[in-house]
Amino acid sequence: MKLLEKDAPGKVFQELSAISKKKLHEEIADQIRGLIEAGKLQPGDRLPPERDLAEIFQVSRHSVREALRSLEQQRVLVSRRGSGNFIAQGEAQTMEDFLAQAVAGEKGNLAEIFQFRRLIEPEIARLAALHATRKGLKDLGEILKRQNEPKMTAGEFVSLDSLFHQALARVAKNDILLRIAERINDIFSESRQAIYQSEDRWRISRQGHARVLAAVRDKDPPKARRAMLDHLASIERVVLRPHKKG
Repeated sequence: MKLLEKDAPGKVFQELSAISKKKLHEEIADQIRGLIEAGKLQPGDRLPPERDLAEIFQVSRHSVREALRSLEQQRVLVSRRGSGNFIAQGEAQTMEDFLAQAVAGEKGNLAEIFQFRRLIEPEIARLAALHATRKGLKDLGEILKRQNEPKMTAGEFVSLDSLFHQALARVAKNDILLRIAERINDIFSESRQAIYQSEDRWRISRQGHARVLAAVRDKDPPKARRAMLDHLASIERVVLRPHKKG
């Protein structure tokens, strides 16, 4: 197993640069992932300690820790207590890992993110209408009820939006789709953050979720699938509108 410490083959890490964007942990993760994709970091390689990475990137250790946690959730890294963070073995990755990494690599391309969502989420809604249980419907209803509460912050609304889609995936009773939904949820959160900047946009989300839930309650798979497609189309128009100006 190779060790990539600060003073060992540190030439690889000289290619990293200081961070300047708002979401520091995302750029840190992108740069580490870039070294992996270029073949300069291999499965089994160990990253430098957090304090050394913080010095390299010129950011706080908190930002580094957040980036490493994100990469670990995507199974790009493996954290071993007392040993450090290692590049994951490629052969151990599952289908959902590869999908999540592919989406992560395109997270700045919102149009393609929504294309991917249209492939996955309408099918989740269709299956949810087939397999909905009383408990599953209750969970979805409670989340929607909380979304309609007054005096809610944008962050709280984004969290509830995420919970609704994850709960719908659980109701669908398909473990693969559930794992995919959970793995790429953090990636979708970027598009959700871009949405919830006004009460009007909150209303669009509430209405879309209400129509999906109504179709699932009716146990009408085609209607649920169409409701999710319409919901995603409405959200996409709101999100991409600023990007289409000029």
